[in-house]
Amino acid sequence: MSRGLPTLLSVGLIAGAVAQEGPNLGVPADPEEVAAWDIDIGPDGAGLPPGAGTVAEGEAVYAIQCLTCHGPEGNGQLNDVLVGGHGSLTEPAPVKTIGSFWPYATTTFDYIR
Repeated sequence: MSRGLPTLLSVGLIAGAVAQEGPNLGVPADPEEVAAWDIDIGPDGAGLPPGAGTVAEGEAVYAIQCLTCHGPEGNGQLNDVLVGGHGSLTEPAPVKTIGSFWPYATTTFDYIR
């Protein structure tokens, strides 16, 4: 018993010292790295990049980038349906669309980017 207590205390002190050092995994991120990953956009538009766009400009982009797979009204061709499904995610057979998951344009922009 007399040798057990000092040994136990020694092990406890060594374990505490090692725990304070940390596991030495990775390196701390510098502020520039963090800023590069901080690209989320809130529903209020905070975080959007500088610039502007119009519905007509968006329609032109959709015609070039999206129309073939998603159809002229977003109701699906080769890929997923984009429109409809609002409020259906709690139903037994939800309609899983961009509109049901991300009802705000800013959230959709964040997802696409």
